[in-house]
Amino acid sequence: MSKDSELRVFLIHLAAYVIVTALLAAINLWFAPEKLWFVWVLLGWGIGVAAHGLALLLRRTHRRERIFSDPKTRAFTVHLFAYVAVIVLLFVVNLTATPNKWWFYWVALGWGAGVALHGWLVFRKPRTHTA
Repeated sequence: MSKDSELRVFLIHLAAYVIVTALLAAINLWFAPEKLWFVWVLLGWGIGVAAHGLALLLRRTHRRERIFSDPKTRAFTVHLFAYVAVIVLLFVVNLTATPNKWWFYWVALGWGAGVALHGWLVFRKPRTHTA
């Protein structure tokens, strides 16, 4: 995919995000202004759009640091960003929706194990084979 088509796809995703969340906000504020539920859609989908934008930015930046030049490191960075953003969002959901029952940490532990393994695979020192 060319860089122009990557940007075009991102802009389409961004436009869909803005239009749909604005429509949901209008529906929410019109029919149930006392209960703001559209914020959860805004934040949840926003994490995906932000991760997509970060991936695009890291691919398009012409710098020599490993985070920009190595595709595996870029992928790990986007994965780590999504993980942290979603866990923070789930913490807020847990705190506001079910403050007496903590559950967000199960997602943090499970997904965190995957992120840790991903980081280990990306940053481990390669073995040198001697004959």
